[in-house]
Amino acid sequence: MRILFFCQYFSPEMGAPAARTHEHARRWVARGHEVTVLCGLPNHPYGIVPDAYRGRWLYRENIDGINVLRCWFFVAPNTGVFKRCVSFLSFMMSSIFFGITATKKCDVVIGTTPQMLCALGGYVVSRFKRRPFILEVRDLWPKHIIDLGTITNPLIIRGLKRLEIFLYRRSKAIIAVAEASRKHIEDHGVPTEKLFTITNGIDETFFVPKPKNGLRVKFGWSEKFVVLYIGTHGLSQGLETILDTAALLADEARYHFVFVGSGAEWESLYDEAEARGLVNTAFLPYQEKATMPDFYAAADACLVPLKKRDVFRYNIPSKMFEIMACARPMILGATGQAQQVLEEARAGIAVDPENPKSYRDAIVRLAEHPDEAATFGKNARAHVVAHYTRNDKADAFLACIEATLNLSADVPAAASSQSKSE
Repeated sequence: MRILFFCQYFSPEMGAPAARTHEHARRWVARGHEVTVLCGLPNHPYGIVPDAYRGRWLYRENIDGINVLRCWFFVAPNTGVFKRCVSFLSFMMSSIFFGITATKKCDVVIGTTPQMLCALGGYVVSRFKRRPFILEVRDLWPKHIIDLGTITNPLIIRGLKRLEIFLYRRSKAIIAVAEASRKHIEDHGVPTEKLFTITNGIDETFFVPKPKNGLRVKFGWSEKFVVLYIGTHGLSQGLETILDTAALLADEARYHFVFVGSGAEWESLYDEAEARGLVNTAFLPYQEKATMPDFYAAADACLVPLKKRDVFRYNIPSKMFEIMACARPMILGATGQAQQVLEEARAGIAVDPENPKSYRDAIVRLAEHPDEAATFGKNARAHVVAHYTRNDKADAFLACIEATLNLSADVPAAASSQSKSE
């Protein structure tokens, strides 16, 4: 098949959209398919385009056999609502232009969210090319930004909801990354037969368990019980709660909270920790993906916090699978679909979101019961390898594409069973 995929972010950029699209696409190429990814110039999360990509409207390159077309658009750091909205809109317009003028013939067009305008760009190009359009729903927009209070204008909210329904109706198939999300979409009147669930997964050969390493010595953590958060520091995570948890444990020298990553809230969190005199915290900037397994290995417990919002009952944070593959015990501040995965895997402790005392109790429990923590890690690794490998997810995605294109009469039943089993 010839697959044209619209995704605003792509490797070497950080984040779940870039990782999921790259990992799937390179496996599709290995299986003999031709894949073109139309994305933006790399700039996420800081809004800075590397020198090598500047000065062109369109930059072509080949990554792992994938044809990557990077188009110019208004780049902005991962902060501030207005500039990000302009960035999203400009990418949509640029991707439509280059999707029509600079891409070859294809058999199917796929657009991913967030953000919704990226998917809309894919849909428009699919109409010009007269090819079926598949929508991948990674996060439930606009529900996500409405529940977080990012967008409050009723006219904008009404417009985004109409766009959501428009994309649901016009898509030949819809792929959700969590079963709860699939059911939510179905509740909007979308026929069951065009809905599939393909969760995120993990490259279990890259994210592997490792012994505690030199990072603990380098950063002075050797004698500490290290509580690690690694990832985006944004509105969704509610990391102020983790600072409150650190404050509750400030008098116990063994506990150390490490924040690694970037995002709209990173600087303010750092400043708040400094202002509160939380010497049991450390903040490190974004680290290259290649170092992630070493950072997980350096941790005694890993955090997956989210705010207490309805939309997060439908999500499975992708970092859960990284932590599980590295056999680290997890403390999850979320309910719904994510908690279900944690409990099925017996991979850690679920706590009440935005409740510092609940986090504190879980941390102390893991520190005082190292055998239980080790068991959580072993359970996690076994579960993720059995159910959430990238190879299996890439093949399931292909099955959905083939079913949509009616290339095999036997595929729809297989894809449906995959969806229900997850």
